Amino acid sequence: MSYEMDGQIVTTRAVLLCCALLGISPVLAQTHSTESQDQWHYTGAVYLWGASLGGRTLNGSEAEVEFSQLIDSLEMGFMGAFEARKGMYSIFTDMIYLDFAASDTANLSIPVGPVQLPVKTATELDQTVKILTLGGGYEIYAAGHNRLDLIGGLRYFDIDMDLYMALESLGPGQSRTVSESPTSWNGIVGLKGRTSLSEHWYLPYYIDVGTGESKLTWHASAGIGFQAGNAWDLWLLYRHLELDLDSTRLIDKIDMSGPTMGVIYRW
Repeated sequence: MSYEMDGQIVTTRAVLLCCALLGISPVLAQTHSTESQDQWHYTGAVYLWGASLGGRTLNGSEAEVEFSQLIDSLEMGFMGAFEARKGMYSIFTDMIYLDFAASDTANLSIPVGPVQLPVKTATELDQTVKILTLGGGYEIYAAGHNRLDLIGGLRYFDIDMDLYMALESLGPGQSRTVSESPTSWNGIVGLKGRTSLSEHWYLPYYIDVGTGESKLTWHASAGIGFQAGNAWDLWLLYRHLELDLDSTRLIDKIDMSGPTMGVIYRW
């Protein structure tokens, strides 16, 4: 971990848990384009995004934390998606709920005149993250098992964060609690589709870009899927998401990258 002192202490883990997975991806593998056009077809998925997280604070400090560190702090979580399709039209939703609790200590040196003053710091973070994407799609290309949809919708996130920081070695009273509850709505547009490789193997892909109460957000994923049966699919994707927040917040930029594994059920 790395730390910077400029009137406040920001730990790497506290900074990046704050972002806690600010973007979600409707990554449902798409069903065959040869399906009945006059009936509703449904797809549900649960998945795990093993992302490493990067962030930039308001003062320009960069930080990064690995997925293994995040999972150690996770108390409860859910990642899932749902899609309903009829003919050329579809609607979808995707939700992430994460509840984090983390604590950490570090030994720092603060320059005081010609000497370095050793200081022990302690941080505690409690955070709840709720992220929801709602959208719809229109099929603009279909050939056999290949499909491409034009999509549009909304992405919402709500973060409740309480960060406690203390300079333990300087005695009582040398502490601070930072509380933030940023929320944001962003409109998104993009494409999602699949390219068939064989009867069972296919390549799912997704990309969107948007703005609104955030400056800019974009998200892309691609990988490989396997149709294990009439109702079940498995897939492995690589996903990247970036979010530029407004400049008045403690964290003004977040990026996430990593593999995603999921299970899909169709009916």
